[in-house]
Amino acid sequence: MATEIYLVKVGMSMTEGVVEEWYIADGDQVEIGELVYRLETEKVNLDVDAEAKGTVKHVVAEGVTMEPGDVIGYIFAEGEEIPADLSTLSGEAPSGPAAAESTPQANSATPADTVSSADANSGRIFISPAARRLANETGVSFTELSGSGPGGRIVEADIRAASDAHASAGGPSSPMARKLARELGVDLSQVSGTGPGGRITKDDVQQAAAQPAAAAPLNTQSSPAAGHIPVRGMRKTIAERMHDSLTTMAQLTMDMDVNMDDAIKLRGQLVAEWADEGVKPSFTDLVIRAAARALAKHPLMNASWGDKEITLHSDINVGMAVALEEGLIVPVLKNTADISIKTLAKESSRLAADARDGKVSLDDMQGGTFTVSALGMFGVDAFTPIINAPQAGILGVNRIRDDVAWDGDRPVKTQVMRLSLTWDHRVLDGGPAALFLGEIKSLLESPYRLLL
Repeated sequence: MATEIYLVKVGMSMTEGVVEEWYIADGDQVEIGELVYRLETEKVNLDVDAEAKGTVKHVVAEGVTMEPGDVIGYIFAEGEEIPADLSTLSGEAPSGPAAAESTPQANSATPADTVSSADANSGRIFISPAARRLANETGVSFTELSGSGPGGRIVEADIRAASDAHASAGGPSSPMARKLARELGVDLSQVSGTGPGGRITKDDVQQAAAQPAAAAPLNTQSSPAAGHIPVRGMRKTIAERMHDSLTTMAQLTMDMDVNMDDAIKLRGQLVAEWADEGVKPSFTDLVIRAAARALAKHPLMNASWGDKEITLHSDINVGMAVALEEGLIVPVLKNTADISIKTLAKESSRLAADARDGKVSLDDMQGGTFTVSALGMFGVDAFTPIINAPQAGILGVNRIRDDVAWDGDRPVKTQVMRLSLTWDHRVLDGGPAALFLGEIKSLLESPYRLLL
């Protein structure tokens, strides 16, 4: 009997997920333990390996939203008969977002029924079997294609056109090549494929990664490409949570300048001291450390609002916002007030790297009681961070800028950072919030205290 490939459940809070990418094409062979697909959820991305050996058959296409536990494909053992209609294996026709192949009713859709190859309500992808087969052969992802067939159905001509476009920009690529390119930071549009039909192979990607990067020409005439970006996965979750946070909380923001002269000296000394160990604390690390120490003295900021009570958290776990192409995620530094700056710097570096590489674990994403978000590296002087509900506050870290202080009548050049604190006014008022922010300022202006 065929082995079912499920949409795996990652954590108790997961309610939906997306097959971001099939690593094994429909009809190709897979070995036990080999990566078969990449899962995208609201919090993490995860590579899923095969639990059996055999021929992989897809039930859903890339980009289709599913629920945890839904069957998204099958693995057929050698010699096992593969039915033409995979829905017979479950005894019922696929329905709702789980249907990657269109049903008979969907196949009869007319241009009046459907305006594109993806049904806006169900998430179905309307594609002919021949087009799907050609897409698998050429490595073309069809989830975002606009079909030219009846009712917006994707046909072979659409796949060929997309394949030609890929070829002119570097050629189609295998699933494993795309995965490796993502890991190595290789732009596939700059890679020439040596596989059949110009297909980019894993070896092509490895060779490209070994070459020195060429400087990209400056294009002053470029304009943004028109089109539509599907709202799903992480982007959809961020939008919903940020909107809910703003509409359900009484959020206010205050700014405060911090003299960073001594903090800059301390960081320079720590970088030199720990250079042999590869530990390089950032200014954000110092702010996180100061915030954690301040949270211990101001427990209302380390709290959550409830309908009947305010919960004061015994643990201090500071989340650090990490920017990815698809949005922000917030891995959490556990027991932040109790660990040393060196340990904090090591852990924050690991979490940031794992987040960008898609390797951050669910445990690393849970348990946050306060959040720090940094935009100083982008030259930002002040911004309004939005609270990561149900926390009571979030601290924004801005750039370090040149400023002037006065020693009597004599101007003195100094360096200043502005901190932006957003807090939930339901939990605490402006006075206590200002005292909390002032405590962080005091610690950063006498940074030796952060070493104690």
